[in-house]
Amino acid sequence: MKKNVLALSIAAMIGGFAGSANALTAATATAFEQNDGGAGHILVVPYFTTQNNNMSVIHVVNTDTQNGKAVKVRFRGAANSDDILDFTVFLSPYDVWTGSVQADANGSYFMTADNSCTYPDIRKAKTSFVQDRLSDNWSAEKRVNNTKEGYVEILNMADVKPGSKLFTTIKHSSGAPKCDEAVLADTLSINPETPALADALGYETPTGGLTGDWYILNVNQTTTFSGAATAIKAVDAAGANARGNFVAFPQDNHSPTVGNTDAYTADPLFISTAKDKAGVAQSKLIQIANYDLPDLSTPYLTSNVGAPASQASSLTAAVANNGVSNQFANDPLIDAKTDWVLSMPLRRYSVGANYAADAKANAYMVFNPDVLNPATGKPFFAAGPTTVDADGNICVDTASNTFYDREELSKTDGAVISPGTAKKIRLCGEVNVLAFKDAGTSVLGASVARQTATVAYDNGWGKVNYGSASYPVVGSSFIKLMNSGGAANGFSGTYGITWPHRFSK
Repeated sequence: MKKNVLALSIAAMIGGFAGSANALTAATATAFEQNDGGAGHILVVPYFTTQNNNMSVIHVVNTDTQNGKAVKVRFRGAANSDDILDFTVFLSPYDVWTGSVQADANGSYFMTADNSCTYPDIRKAKTSFVQDRLSDNWSAEKRVNNTKEGYVEILNMADVKPGSKLFTTIKHSSGAPKCDEAVLADTLSINPETPALADALGYETPTGGLTGDWYILNVNQTTTFSGAATAIKAVDAAGANARGNFVAFPQDNHSPTVGNTDAYTADPLFISTAKDKAGVAQSKLIQIANYDLPDLSTPYLTSNVGAPASQASSLTAAVANNGVSNQFANDPLIDAKTDWVLSMPLRRYSVGANYAADAKANAYMVFNPDVLNPATGKPFFAAGPTTVDADGNICVDTASNTFYDREELSKTDGAVISPGTAKKIRLCGEVNVLAFKDAGTSVLGASVARQTATVAYDNGWGKVNYGSASYPVVGSSFIKLMNSGGAANGFSGTYGITWPHRFSK
């Protein structure tokens, strides 16, 4: 992408050029790598749910023992990655922040009893998920349901320098920080093109060091599933942990004061260079607000300043794989059930849903033509094979799937996907749940983007291949089983197993 004068001025700020007055420390990150089992600058929780009486809980740990962290937390819906809640969390060194997602008649809501500062202050309050970005054409029931499943983006926007007023107010003392409203309100004046102000507020370029974990708890069914968040680390040319660009924005609903916002996001619904399925230009279909930024496409690497499509391409490539494999169990003797979660948290930067258009129209799917696979120069999600299902969820087909039993028998394309008779798994929605055999509530009770795979075997393993495509799929196999002897003797008889997908690149 061609860099203009605006991009160069941005570089002067978020790159922190040496020698400039009040400059932030220069960014050094040149690449992303998926750091499974480790810390990162970006965390993705592949799935949350409040369906079927489930509660989802997330934990974020700041392993940096020196610096505070300004962290963007954003919940996105399972259908088409719509923003349904976002806020800022300030972590002090050594800090652990926790929160839960539950549901009532109005949909999902977030609660945290944690003392760490949030902005706005949502601590110990019931914060309902927001439906503004969901389709006006959906029924009230469908809008509520679309707050109940999705994934979570967690991004280290900036570090907070020891000794600054911001650091002092977010630093825990006797177990709790001050969270001075006047100090936190100053962050609403931040403009990522003004380094002196960022420096004066106590900000610094982000160094990562975040780890995350999640669990899904169903009290009524005495079942728990858990796992680690997918960690993505920004590294330098030597592969060492590095500083990213400063990407903090105000947590308010005002229009960004940074000139052309095309320099800060690749989201096709926000930019002026998007195209629909027929190649017709679609410009800024949604009015962007400060709270929409940063997203995962806001330039974080030194090479991507002013070029968010390059950022989205680099990040998607870091997570993308050629296929996933995992185990399943549906043994009737232990009442076993299995759901696979196939989550694509970076697809939004390639294609989004324009709810103002009919789902059958070309204008419904809006693409960023500049988000390309660096290895092939082709789109991760090309307009031709990308389709829409009856629920308005954007879909791509896989190339093949093979399922094996536990005794070496196999069947290629052996799962009939219902409803219908398709034998190739179709990834519909941003977070697709594949239920094995069970057409009912199955394990997770998913309903936003769910399909049933009728496999030939009760137990075994399977693999899903994308052919020549490469998709940013993460997730796990969720297996639930029953110990009938436990239930018969008056104690819990249900158990949950979570195995992350294995993948090939």
